[in-house]
Amino acid sequence: MNNKILLKKTQLVILVTLITMAAEIYFGFVTKSMALLADGFHMGTHALALLLTAIVCYLALKFKNKEEKLNALGGYTSAILLGFTSIGIIVESIDRFVHPLSISFFDAILVAIIGLIVNIVCVVLMGDSHNHGHNHCGHKHEHKHENLNYKAAYAHILADAFTSILAILALLLGKYCGLVLLDPVMGLVGGAVIAKWAIGLLRKSGKILLD
Repeated sequence: MNNKILLKKTQLVILVTLITMAAEIYFGFVTKSMALLADGFHMGTHALALLLTAIVCYLALKFKNKEEKLNALGGYTSAILLGFTSIGIIVESIDRFVHPLSISFFDAILVAIIGLIVNIVCVVLMGDSHNHGHNHCGHKHEHKHENLNYKAAYAHILADAFTSILAILALLLGKYCGLVLLDPVMGLVGGAVIAKWAIGLLRKSGKILLD
């Protein structure tokens, strides 16, 4: 995906994220729901990560000769943010094992469902992640470097959607089957998977930056 298209798609996703953030924070204050407030502020960090993607797209369009390096730098920086997100999830999950909290299941499930819907919308808006160039002359195939800036932004959205699915599953089983400990367990699983994505992005983008 070229940076001009990616910039437009990212701007649209940022707009959707900011609208959701504002709505969740507003209704969080109105209903006094800490779950809604927390997810609203989390959406703010999500918007900041996507803003980084948009800035890198803009710079890559202005400095065409540095496009590959800039995309790698954007991917590398976003991967670091993704890594910190995974660490935060893991630390919070471990703390929940040590200091269990009473869960307001209705609010928590509502927030998780809202988050999943928003992230599905964002995934659709971002579109296809494939970025291959082919040259069939003499049966040779040339593959352009994938846009790691795009891949990192996509990973942020997928990470949010993935954690929302795990949260919904854990909360439903906790509410109706009494399996309350599944909430932090799913947190650990989600954190580990996101950490794996982050490490993969760091390796790919790091190789280009060190080239």
